[in-house]
Amino acid sequence: MKKMTIKEQKRVMIEILEYFDSICRKNNIKYSLIGGSLIGAIRHKGIIPWDDDIDVVLDKYNYRKIVEILKKDNNPKYKLLTKDRVKDYYFSFPKLVATNTFVREEKCLQECKQYGIFIDILYYNNLPKDNKLFKKLKLLNSLLSRKKLDFKNESFKQNFLRFNKNLISLMIGYNNILKMKNRLETNNVDDKYAVITLPLRSIEKEYQLNKNIKEYIDVPFENIKAMIYKNYDEILKTTFGDYMQLPPKSERTIHGLEAYWRDKWKD
Repeated sequence: MKKMTIKEQKRVMIEILEYFDSICRKNNIKYSLIGGSLIGAIRHKGIIPWDDDIDVVLDKYNYRKIVEILKKDNNPKYKLLTKDRVKDYYFSFPKLVATNTFVREEKCLQECKQYGIFIDILYYNNLPKDNKLFKKLKLLNSLLSRKKLDFKNESFKQNFLRFNKNLISLMIGYNNILKMKNRLETNNVDDKYAVITLPLRSIEKEYQLNKNIKEYIDVPFENIKAMIYKNYDEILKTTFGDYMQLPPKSERTIHGLEAYWRDKWKD
């Protein structure tokens, strides 16, 4: 396999997003860029220069709808990876990947043979703004993400905690943890607030008012058109504060992906 350049990786990511966008528009499904991808759309009119992925988010109804559509999609250039379709897939959310590429993520404990250049597909869940529920959701997501120990860059304490977390996750079982997460989201519904299915920050930064994630607009994103929330400013300020300010160089981090052109797709 031939290693991909950063420029090639970003071109393929845009192609995946363009394809995802076309499927959504064809089926009257609304989505928004989110996180760093949403900042990129506003601040850079495209991918943040040091970023190496694209994230999209939908409401739960449209999320389920697009997942089913993409599962039945027969385009050989793209495949939706989910745990129920790919045995060695290890994320709790789907990724739409380009089948002519292969990716390794250096921090992940497992390797997925069908992993490739991707976009992440997330959803907002109507969950009450309750600290206990939020901490439980973060814990379950943490247990679903098994990562390698890294004594070179992290402390003994961090590695000790990660080792125990990986062990607990293995003992409980991936599918059981996923069922617990689904029960938490299904049994706790709220009309006022929504939280993304993969929260990474504090409760104050992760929750959004439902009214702010109901309307959408189109914006230029690199050489294509993409959807974002009309109230993007309030959403980004809640999560990132002054999102138009460039972060220090020390914080301009990437996921550590190794990307290659694939010789042949293997199911």
